[in-house]
Amino acid sequence: MSAYIPPFNPATSAKIYGNNIQSGVITSAHIADGTVVAAEVAAGAITSAKIGTGAVTSIKLAAAAVISAKIGTGAVLAASIGAGAATSAKIGNNAVVSGKLGTNAVLAASIAAGAVTSAKLGSSSVTNAKMNAAFLSGTISGLTNGAVAVAHGLAVAPKSVVVSMLATQGEITAKHSIHVAAASASTSTNIYLVSSKAGNVKYMAYVQI
Repeated sequence: MSAYIPPFNPATSAKIYGNNIQSGVITSAHIADGTVVAAEVAAGAITSAKIGTGAVTSIKLAAAAVISAKIGTGAVLAASIGAGAATSAKIGNNAVVSGKLGTNAVLAASIAAGAVTSAKLGSSSVTNAKMNAAFLSGTISGLTNGAVAVAHGLAVAPKSVVVSMLATQGEITAKHSIHVAAASASTSTNIYLVSSKAGNVKYMAYVQI
């Protein structure tokens, strides 16, 4: 067998390119450190299927190299985020919106004292149901010998009811009053009021679960 190797002729010699390289012939051991640089990697050439599990570590990522435009939808899972990894300094202004928070994701223990201020509460975001209380007002037809049911809408029997008459001067002079009925316990649907006046009576009430 001749040991002679003819010189490489670009015109006649076989060229080495993708289709002439067998799968698995060139491994990472054949590539010197620093040989493959960003300028030599075609756009879209490196896909997730070409990156081995655990191949990309934090030491291989330059500062600020991973930006939101480079992260696919659903790419970062909760299991991929280490405990304490996401700090306030790493979260941009307005980055966390309600649509990105799962049900029960924010617990009371996770909210610092004084963190929730009026400026951080949207219009109408605090409702009766979230306060476990209700403010009621209206007019009932007062009965001196019976209680009148008033719906509170809390779906739970309240522990406390405070009621007051929105009285006219005449009602004050006549010493009319309105009270929570002693004979009718509050239910998950209604509170019960009784008045000393046998006619229309305006009232306001605070109901607490």
